[in-house]
Amino acid sequence: MRFHIIGVGAIGSHIATELKRHNPVTLVLRSQKAVQEFRERHNNEITYKRVGMTPRQICGFDAVAMDNLDNKMSDIETLVLATKATQAIEAVRSVRPYLTSMSTLLLLQNGMGVADQILQSLWPVKEERPSVIIGVNRHAIERLAPFSIQHNSGWNDKAGGLVLGALPHSRKEQVEPVIRAITEIPEMNAESVDYLELQKRMMRKLVVNAAINPITGILDSTNGEMLENNYAMGLSRNVCNEAAKVLTELNTTGEELFEMINGMLEISKSNRCSTVQDFRAKRLTELEYITGYLIKLAKERNVDVPTNQFLLDMAHAKEKMICS
Repeated sequence: MRFHIIGVGAIGSHIATELKRHNPVTLVLRSQKAVQEFRERHNNEITYKRVGMTPRQICGFDAVAMDNLDNKMSDIETLVLATKATQAIEAVRSVRPYLTSMSTLLLLQNGMGVADQILQSLWPVKEERPSVIIGVNRHAIERLAPFSIQHNSGWNDKAGGLVLGALPHSRKEQVEPVIRAITEIPEMNAESVDYLELQKRMMRKLVVNAAINPITGILDSTNGEMLENNYAMGLSRNVCNEAAKVLTELNTTGEELFEMINGMLEISKSNRCSTVQDFRAKRLTELEYITGYLIKLAKERNVDVPTNQFLLDMAHAKEKMICS
């Protein structure tokens, strides 16, 4: 089974290095120039470093350019989408001619709502839609440089490193081989769940991101620095209390969610979350799909979430300041 991967930042590079152990992997890069640079400067290799260990080079990747796809290119069997949520629709649109109802998409975005947007925008006819797997990722990965990553946690996380679940319309015979290829890699620490459990896991991950990302992003801090900051942790506790009132499906308390946040921060102290990395690179963040999604649900359910609204406003203010 060949995997095509769009988005070779931290998460995309990580799953590419793990899949390459047993499968052919093609990276879909932005341009022919990027393909040439990957070949000439990086020798078609990704450098992987687990924290505290010696880096190693994973070689043998194929690469093609979004802006120079060959009309004779065969249909894509499995597409792993590891872009930012804000870039997801346009990234899939770039390879839409090579995706059929027999293709499978694996979506690895933070937040919620991406899958619905992609399917409604690009496949209005439901019968033509590809199968879709959503991945809820808990691996903490930091991009050190182009095609170079550091793996900070996730491989030994008792709560799992990656949770995979298929959307209800997906074809069992298509998604099962993809899920099996990933869950059989021990370092991925992955498991497969049904759709109802997937929804709950996505909501819990939404809380993790909402209670960490905007705070560390605004403060430009590591997870460990946030953990040691009483004011930051107070904001995080407020986010959890508000989330518990919104996400009643979880049947939990704000304090239980806050304990989950503490545990996540504890095992990933050296990590800088994706929002920190976005701000440093002067990119727009994914917070509209994280905190923004939580606020949207809160409005629909008539729940006040002032801390979440404050953090989103502050993050947008910082975006405007550094991205303009």
